[in-house]
Amino acid sequence: MNTKNITNYKPKDFAELLGVSVKTLQRWDRDGVLKANRTPTDRR
Repeated sequence: MNTKNITNYKPKDFAELLGVSVKTLQRWDRDGVLKANRTPTDRR
């Protein structure tokens, strides 16, 4: 996977871009619809 053009967003900012809530993003991550990047301490 080419990671040169990947941009990281905070969950709140990404939710605003998509027009959904942060809770929706978290549910999508849990359900496998969307894969969130995580920090070494397991934060999204």
